[in-house]
Amino acid sequence: MGLAMSAASKADLDKVFGSESSGGTPRERAMSSKREFVRGQTMLAEASEQATGHRLAAADALDSFGFQTLLTAVEEGQAPLVRDRDEPAQTLRKHREALGYTPRHLARLAKATVDDVIRAETPGKVSSIRILERLARPLAIDERILGFKSQTGAEELGVRLRQLSARADGSAGLSPTDVAALAESAWVIARQTSLLSLIGAPNADGSKRFPPDDDYGYPTYERGYRLAAAARRILGLDPEAPIGSMRSLIADTLDIPLVQTSLGRGLAGATIASGDARGIVVNIEGDNRSVWVRRMTLAHELGHLLWDPAPRLDRLMVDRYRDLAVNSTYRRDPVEIRANAFAIAFLAPPAAVDRMVDQSGDVPSAVFAVARRFGISVTAAAAHVGNVSRVRVVLPSGSRFPEPTDDMRAREDFTIDFFPIRNVPPALVGRFAGVVARALGQNAISKDTAATLLRTTTDMLDPETIASILSLAGPV
Repeated sequence: MGLAMSAASKADLDKVFGSESSGGTPRERAMSSKREFVRGQTMLAEASEQATGHRLAAADALDSFGFQTLLTAVEEGQAPLVRDRDEPAQTLRKHREALGYTPRHLARLAKATVDDVIRAETPGKVSSIRILERLARPLAIDERILGFKSQTGAEELGVRLRQLSARADGSAGLSPTDVAALAESAWVIARQTSLLSLIGAPNADGSKRFPPDDDYGYPTYERGYRLAAAARRILGLDPEAPIGSMRSLIADTLDIPLVQTSLGRGLAGATIASGDARGIVVNIEGDNRSVWVRRMTLAHELGHLLWDPAPRLDRLMVDRYRDLAVNSTYRRDPVEIRANAFAIAFLAPPAAVDRMVDQSGDVPSAVFAVARRFGISVTAAAAHVGNVSRVRVVLPSGSRFPEPTDDMRAREDFTIDFFPIRNVPPALVGRFAGVVARALGQNAISKDTAATLLRTTTDMLDPETIASILSLAGPV
């Protein structure tokens, strides 16, 4: 990110970041600088009152374009960002086609016009940077470096999404709405990861403590149990204690991007790789409205993300509710069987479950106790008890099943209903919004960038609102 102090003179650092900034490296100087830069489609310049492009904080500009580009912009009035006449038109068109979108479809998703799309995809034509940014998001493109750097991984993800929307066997695939939601989720995952890196979040590499494991041998469920115990050990968790909050463990402890969005009612969640970033998507519709089902969905996707080698994920793994049942008969893929076994064993360690059954007066009472203690559905608990303790589970008809406690709902529930800015899409609410707010508070991004990321306006980002977002999102 920029040049070291030894490669950049103090005079050049003062020139770019202002003599009032402090520090011994371009990054330190940028984080303490009050300077802003403005980018258009093809050029970067030092910001002025008359500038109409996207205003960038010095740290964000440095991270995106490097010190030499910023120095050129200051010394010569502007610095070129696009070195190929076909860009960014070529990148936009390739990614649109990879996803299988028509220009009209992309225009609708981006809240732009078809003419906007055609103009943006025409080499040599200049578009508003605001239009380009809006077109980039539904294509899972990092809008900061559009036309400046290649977009690694996003095009392959688009191809994978298109393949899943039209299955070769003729069965129902992803709907166009699901494809759009997952593409936007990939954008959120990539941008949150880059923001965490920009602000130097201490846990940004939390998932890297887990070496990929390619063992899916028979019996596959035992591999899942083993990885569940290993995950608890690596995380320093009690080997048999309940997981207090899957949402917090994923988003806060591991700093894994967790995106909440609306998908088809049959879809539970997904694991997405976008570039070098990996994240989890959870559906806010359907069975996940139950906190106990949602915990199982999150644990299943975590099993994929922590342990599956990248080729197994193929940039995208989408799971349906019916496939996440403990003894699912729908999917016999070893990758899914292992993830299912990981999920139930991570939430409800087998040794603890077996002990509870042994100490209980009857099997149904043990099932209900397991559900309450470990925060899993009665259906999942019954299947798990049967598998672990080798007992026949028959729940009495008409019995009243236990329900999640209010405390558990509070720990796991989404923050959508309490978000202080109206009409912000669910995918942007929660941890992502908190990271954006923290980056703004640390002078890593501009208010213009924060508003763009949250799809709001700069006047909505007053100090009270920022404080409320940080309070909802928790520590970053």
